[in-house]
Amino acid sequence: MSEDVIDLRPLLAEAETKTKLKSTDVGDWIFPADNAFSVPLLLKDVQPRGLECPTNRWGARARRDRVEGGTFHFYTDDYRFESLWKNPVPLVNSGCHAVAETNFSTNDEMPFAVFLWHLYRKRWLSRYWQSYGIEIWADLAVAPRYRQYALLGVPKGWKAYATYSFGSHGIEKVIAEAELAYNHAKTYEILLWVVCGEPEDLEVCRDHGWIGTPAHQQAYLRNVGGKKAARKTEVATTSPKRPVPCTTLFDYER
Repeated sequence: MSEDVIDLRPLLAEAETKTKLKSTDVGDWIFPADNAFSVPLLLKDVQPRGLECPTNRWGARARRDRVEGGTFHFYTDDYRFESLWKNPVPLVNSGCHAVAETNFSTNDEMPFAVFLWHLYRKRWLSRYWQSYGIEIWADLAVAPRYRQYALLGVPKGWKAYATYSFGSHGIEKVIAEAELAYNHAKTYEILLWVVCGEPEDLEVCRDHGWIGTPAHQQAYLRNVGGKKAARKTEVATTSPKRPVPCTTLFDYER
């Protein structure tokens, strides 16, 4: 990271009060933009200098629980975080220090206007959370057709990026997204966080100098069919539970 990047976490801790934000505290705000589509421009000074643990998938724990630090990601079903567009304060109130951007599902057959709406919401939420000192990992995971627009609103020279590797969004797409990040940052010295569904993907991350973490996608392993799902397991001594439906995230080609 360059020396001009300011660590805002002490300011965040100082600004934190016992009174939590309410949905009525969110205004109809317009943020500065550097593009013709008015996609909000992120603050370059509010990005991570490393992956702060623990990492958590949004929706994996009760929303009333405070995490007191750590990082959230949204590589999960859209319905788990769609409500944040109407009310983004639960993430601020969670106590997290950083977040990978909301990953609204996109696909190559999606009209550009719909894709742009998803991208606008992603960047608006990120810019809003930055106003409370929450550091942002710029999301790279969009449909290949629209990859050239993935970083609208992300300042040139940005160095912290995130994506995932599981389901139909395999490691090959991550490699292509990494090239996009290198070109945008104008350097190979970036932070790339990859949420991985398979151990092999973690090895690829190590080989490339990326940060790989397990996906913790139990619904993925149980219902969609990661390699672990195909392995034989011992016979359960109790009645098996009914599988939890998990379709939304994997119905679309990103």
